[in-house]
Amino acid sequence: MSRVFWFSVLPVLFGSALYFFANIQRVAIPGAIFDRLQEDLALSAPGVTALGSSFMYVYALNQLIVGILVSRYGGKRVILPGALLFCLGSFCFPFAQGGGLYAARALTGLGASAIYLSLVAETIRSFRKNYTIVLSLVIMVGYAGGIVANAPFAAAVHAIGWRPLLILVAVASSVCFLCFSSVAFARKLPPVRKDVPLRFYAFGQVLRERHNAILFLFSGINFGLYYVLQTVIGKKFLEDFCGFAPDRAAWILSLMAALSAVSGVLFAFLSRTFGNRRRIFCRISGAVSLLVFASVLLLIACDMRSGGVALLFCLLATTASLSSITIPMLHETNPRDLAGPAVCVMNFSFYLAVAVFGNAAGMLLNVCAPESKNGVLIYPIGSWLAVFSALAICAAVAFWCSQKLEEPNRARRKICG
Repeated sequence: MSRVFWFSVLPVLFGSALYFFANIQRVAIPGAIFDRLQEDLALSAPGVTALGSSFMYVYALNQLIVGILVSRYGGKRVILPGALLFCLGSFCFPFAQGGGLYAARALTGLGASAIYLSLVAETIRSFRKNYTIVLSLVIMVGYAGGIVANAPFAAAVHAIGWRPLLILVAVASSVCFLCFSSVAFARKLPPVRKDVPLRFYAFGQVLRERHNAILFLFSGINFGLYYVLQTVIGKKFLEDFCGFAPDRAAWILSLMAALSAVSGVLFAFLSRTFGNRRRIFCRISGAVSLLVFASVLLLIACDMRSGGVALLFCLLATTASLSSITIPMLHETNPRDLAGPAVCVMNFSFYLAVAVFGNAAGMLLNVCAPESKNGVLIYPIGSWLAVFSALAICAAVAFWCSQKLEEPNRARRKICG
């Protein structure tokens, strides 16, 4: 039992801790401290949102490369250099100025991008019989980073400043990296799979299947809609339009992260309880996204500055974490040699959507000139109307895609013939 614990559980545990800190970096900047960054760095709205997008674009693109490397070399070998770059970027950002801020964020995203897919591979390899449940727990640990990255992070920034706090986060990440390295490489690693070629054509095979393409489009948009609120504009919107105090808005986003984390585990259990059904959860999520963004858009158009927006955000969070549904769905609907590339493409779609939505939100906020109050830029109704109109249209597309999805057994028969 002790050998199983040492060689199987501890690497996943410390890898999950790294994923936790990767989520802090992903969520906290710029969303939790939008106003502080805008004031301290004298940035426009597109400049602030670009801090998040520079992380997300690199993170998204590297999902494809990491997926190939994991298939050939295994998760542990890929996490090691990735986590090293992640820690290096985490240290660089608090000391950076000007363009160096974006370069440091890109380096952090490059390193962080190696953690999740590698951790998924190691979880599946170590817990073959119960990987769905364990994977949902790993994802929940990562989402806990999103909880910490809002209200607790904002409170700590108020106490010691954002630069010292990010240095502490970098130190903690480095400790986890050292712990992971000590247990993951204490035992001889599985041999490199030289039969797995380093090639990209598998991604084309995956995308040619209509069901895969619809699932990627749905998953990317659905995740991007939630995550752009969580990581970029949600807190700012609650403050500017709804009149929430910064600390209260931060707690709402922490609650959203908690609901998202718990719902991911709940969906995994419910799916297993009801005979591994997957499609129904995607359809519910698509319907909730459309309802939430259409409702928020209506409130903005009617200038109804209601605290009920926070309830709508929390409702969205309860159906946002679908990885525990969509990853098994890809494994169940694709041949074994294409399941790994399919997961890579899906993760690429996740963070590409976040990056695009973040950039678009920053530009749309500049549709109307902001008003300065006590050194803080407050964006008017016109700006938020433009942002949420675009997001509501995307939510309608996600809803349409969710209605086109099929249960895995039927979709697999079509894909595999």
